[in-house]
Amino acid sequence: MKKNKRLLILVGILLVFGGFTFAYFVGRMLTDGSGATTTVTTAELKNSKVTVTGTLNFDYDGMLPGHKDVSGIIVTATGNNELIPYNLVWKGTNNLNTDLKFTVYKVSETISVESKCEKVKKNVSGGQMLYEECEISNITSLGEAISEGTIPKNSTGTTVTLAPNEFITSTSTGATAYYYVLLEYPNLNENQNLDMGNGFEGEVTVEPSNIESDINILAVNVYNKETGKYEEKKDIPQEGYTINSEKSKCSNGAVPSWDGNRKGLLVTSLTQSGTECYLYFDKEITSKEVLKDILKQSSLGDVGSITGTSCNSGCGLQQNGIYEAEDDYGTSYYYRGTVSNNWVVFGKDKTNSQYIWWRIIRINGNGTIRLIYAGTSSSNKNAPSTQGADTMITPRSPAGGTSYPKSVKFNTNYNDNKYVGYMFGGQDGQASTSYEQAHKSETKSTILDEIVYWYQNKTNLATLAADYIDVDTGFCGDRTYTETNHGSSYPGTGNLGYGSTATIYGAEKVWQSGNTNFRTDEQTATFKCGVSFKTKKVDIEARKRDLYTGPKATTGGTKGIDGNVEGNNALPVPVGLITMDEVIHAGGFAGQANNGYWLYTNQYYWTMSPFRFYGSDANVSRVQSDGNLRSTNVNNSITGVRPVINLKSTVKITTEGEGDPGTPTNPYIVETN
Repeated sequence: MKKNKRLLILVGILLVFGGFTFAYFVGRMLTDGSGATTTVTTAELKNSKVTVTGTLNFDYDGMLPGHKDVSGIIVTATGNNELIPYNLVWKGTNNLNTDLKFTVYKVSETISVESKCEKVKKNVSGGQMLYEECEISNITSLGEAISEGTIPKNSTGTTVTLAPNEFITSTSTGATAYYYVLLEYPNLNENQNLDMGNGFEGEVTVEPSNIESDINILAVNVYNKETGKYEEKKDIPQEGYTINSEKSKCSNGAVPSWDGNRKGLLVTSLTQSGTECYLYFDKEITSKEVLKDILKQSSLGDVGSITGTSCNSGCGLQQNGIYEAEDDYGTSYYYRGTVSNNWVVFGKDKTNSQYIWWRIIRINGNGTIRLIYAGTSSSNKNAPSTQGADTMITPRSPAGGTSYPKSVKFNTNYNDNKYVGYMFGGQDGQASTSYEQAHKSETKSTILDEIVYWYQNKTNLATLAADYIDVDTGFCGDRTYTETNHGSSYPGTGNLGYGSTATIYGAEKVWQSGNTNFRTDEQTATFKCGVSFKTKKVDIEARKRDLYTGPKATTGGTKGIDGNVEGNNALPVPVGLITMDEVIHAGGFAGQANNGYWLYTNQYYWTMSPFRFYGSDANVSRVQSDGNLRSTNVNNSITGVRPVINLKSTVKITTEGEGDPGTPTNPYIVETN
C-alpha cells in the first residue's frame, strides 16, 4: 500500500520586517499518491487479524500555519475472543522543521466532526502576516482526550505512538474501536521558512503493546449489590465497575488492574507466558454516591431537611447535622451547625509546600463537591486551626496593613451599583448608565483579581484543575433587586440597580427576614440562583448573568432540574466565594452572634452576595468576626478571603488516618496522580 505524502510548495512571498523573517507564508498542499483516500493497514497480533482503516490527512490546498484537521481511525480485530493489547502508532517521515501536534480521542461510534479553517491576515510592522484560524465542529462530542503529543520535526522513518496500551477483544465478526486524531501545523512565533518545499508522509497502524503477554482469564466475577455476592460472568464489564485489586489474583506473581478510561485490562510484573488470572469487579462508586452514603451513615444522623426554624440564643447549636435542599441541579446535601466531619485535603501551597485544607459546604445537586478554603498544614492528618487569620489566604498587599494581614477589598471603588459584583461592566472607575451595562461580567473585581493571583501563583491548583476542578457548576453572585419602595429606612426613589441610585439586592431582602423564619416570607434563602422577587421562581436570564462559571464551561450549560443550567462562563479561574444563603444554611443568622457553627472563625471574611447600594456606598454581605451576617462597604479593609471551588463528581476520595472519616485527624483526601 502506497503511503500518503504531503508536500508544502511555496507560491507566495516571505515577509521580512525589521531584519526578522516571520514564520508566516502562503503555502499550498500538493498530494502525491492516495490523497484524501483512506488507507488500510493490517497486522497480526496474537492469533487475530487487526486492521487499521484511516490515516492522518491534511487535505486542504493553500494550507497556512495554524491549520488543523481531524482524521477518523478505525481499528478492527477479527479472531477468537482474544484480549489484545496494542499501541496505535504513526510511522513515517516528517521533513518539516516544525513539530506537528496531535491529540487523540476514543469514542464508541463514528461521530460527525469537521475542521473549518479561515485564512487570516494581520498587519505586522508594515506588512501582512498570513495564517489560519480553525474551528472544530462538535469537538466536545469526542469527550476527554486519551493522549497527546508531537510528530517530531526533521525525522525520517519515525514511529510515533498516538495511543499507548490500548485493548480490544477480537470477535469472529470483527470488534471495532474508533479514534479521532486532531493534527495541527502550529503557528509559531519563530522562523518557519525551512518548512517550505518539505512535507511529511506516513501511515497509521498498530504494534504490540510493551505489556504484551499471554494471559488466560479463568474467571470474571462481578459483584451483585442486591445479593451481596460475586457472580461469575462471561464478559468483563465495560462501564460502571472497577477491579477489586485485593481479590483479583494472577499466577506467576503478576498483578492485574483495570484501566477505566481505555476499558482495558492491565497486567504488570509479568515474567512468564501462560499467566492465569481470576478477576473480581465491584460496582464503581462515584464521589456523589460515596458522600451520600457517608452523610446518611454519619454519627450526626440521617439526612433531613430544614423547612423552617426559629432563631433564639444559640440557635446554631440546636440544629447540627447534614440536611438537604434543592439547588439548580437537583438535591444538595449541606453541613450545618457544629459539625467536624467535613474536612478535605486537596492541593499544595507552592510557597511553603504545605497541604491545602478545605471544608465541604455541600454536595451540589449534580454530584460536584463545594469546598471552602480552611488553611494549610504540613501534615495531611493534622488540620489547621478553625479560628484565626490563617483560615484565609494571604494577599499580595493586605488592605488593612499589618493590623489585618489577610484583608482584601472586595472592590477598590464603591460609588456605583456595579461594584457589588464579583465581576462588573465597563472599566473600573467608569460610571454605569444602565442596569444591563452595570452588571455585565466584563471586568474582574479587586477580590477576584487577588484570587486569580493566589490560584495561579501560590498553589498547584491550576495544574490539577483539568482533572479535578469543575468549571460548569456556578457560584451565585445574585444581582436581582427589589422594584418596590425602600421604605423609611431608604427615603427617595431608586431601585434601578445602576449608577448611584439606592437599590436593595436579594441578599438584603433575605437578611431582613432572616431572624425569625429562615427566610420564608419576602425571599427565601436558597441554593438556586436568580430567584425573582416577583415570581419567587428562577429567572433564567438573571441566572445566566449572575451564575459565575468557567473558564470554558460547557456551551449551553449542563443538566439541571428545570432544563440546562447555563452560567455566564466569565471566570478566568474556577474559583468563587461562599454565598450569604450558604452561610445561612450552615448556621449563620442575620445580625446575631453565633460561635457555634462550623463557619465561625473569629475573623471577618467576604461572601459574594450583593447587598445594597445606598448613599454613596456599594455593599456586599460578609461573615462577622462574631459569626453573624451583616454587610459592609466593598472598600472595607479589614475583611479576608476564603476561596471556594467545586470538585468534579468523578474524583476519588480516600482516608488515611484512623477514626471517623472527614474529621481533623482523618480528613477526606482527594487522590491525585
